[in-house]
Amino acid sequence: MPIYRFKCSRCGAEFRELLKRSDGGLVRCVACGSAEVSRLLPRFGVVYKGSGFYTTEYRRKPESSGEDGEKKG
Repeated sequence: MPIYRFKCSRCGAEFRELLKRSDGGLVRCVACGSAEVSRLLPRFGVVYKGSGFYTTEYRRKPESSGEDGEKKG
């Protein structure tokens, strides 16, 4: 069950509510009891980990020795 953020359009209070999909979506403000609430969009943070790109993402093409077509190795 996800937790959603809501904001009341009458009193301006922001609150969070744990909702099931089967609840029907009727939410009332916890401060004034109004049904005039709107769901706020979630905030997603971007987390960069590591030193950058991985070497597996940009593999080099296999090198050939030239005329005989054999790989160096």
